[in-house]
Amino acid sequence: MSEQLKRDYEIGEEIGRGRFGVVHRCVSRATGEPFAVKSVDRSLLADDLDRALAELEPKLARLAGGEGDENPGVVQVRAVYEDDAWTHTVMDLCTGPDLLDWVRLRRGAPVPEPDAARVVAQLAEALACCHRRGVVHRDVKPDNVLLDLDPAGEAPPRVRLADFGSAAWLGSGAGAGEGEGGARGRRAEGLVGTPHYVAPEVVAGGEYGEKVDVWSAGVVMYALLSGGALPFGGETPADVFAAVLRGSLRFPPALFAGVSPAAKDLMRRMMCRDVSRRFSAEQVLRHPWIQSGGGVREVVRPT
Repeated sequence: MSEQLKRDYEIGEEIGRGRFGVVHRCVSRATGEPFAVKSVDRSLLADDLDRALAELEPKLARLAGGEGDENPGVVQVRAVYEDDAWTHTVMDLCTGPDLLDWVRLRRGAPVPEPDAARVVAQLAEALACCHRRGVVHRDVKPDNVLLDLDPAGEAPPRVRLADFGSAAWLGSGAGAGEGEGGARGRRAEGLVGTPHYVAPEVVAGGEYGEKVDVWSAGVVMYALLSGGALPFGGETPADVFAAVLRGSLRFPPALFAGVSPAAKDLMRRMMCRDVSRRFSAEQVLRHPWIQSGGGVREVVRPT
């Protein structure tokens, strides 16, 4: 590890692993404040794409977080240390589990709609800010959504988006005005992400924009309301990719009988194969189900 890092922080136990590195708890020697540090050994990355992504990760995570905690829905980067082989990124330490463990703890019980709406709203808010700053995450999934618990136990957990190891930069203001399917500049490319959560345009092998994150957030919402089930499955990654490309979204009654039409409407709009009709993160935030905190049951359409 970097000598400067060890001078500034006391390194503790391992608490997780990301796409490229290992995460340890650490404590600032100056203030006693706890943080997390992600350490990536770049010398072990043989693939050119992996090396490029590992180099970009701390930069894009910082950009997504903004100045002065501008985007509270993103785990904030506090310091970066680099030497010939290693990159160490010091970031906020979240006090709760990730969303995957949170759902598993419910043992198949669906998340109540008001709780799910709060999670989806905070995730969409974080993504909207990322997209305005030109960052597309490309690996939105429950394992990369951390919960920050209120020390007093009075407020609900705060959602924090983590692990920008697959992120791409589309240019400043890339997401502005694209909510209605408008044109913009740079596009991303490459099969990046996690099979069950990746958008069909990523699997198809062409260029794509930030709405891939909205599709993935829609899969997360589906998992919350179904008690952990996923909309697109298969025995192998190839089978999953084929199901994603078909994009046939179903709501089995055994899992969704109690889920409101409004929630299903939002999921259809988030997981729409037609990218021009798919919601942007900003549009997710304006949907009646989100606006009502998961309280509205029906979607009233204009006559």
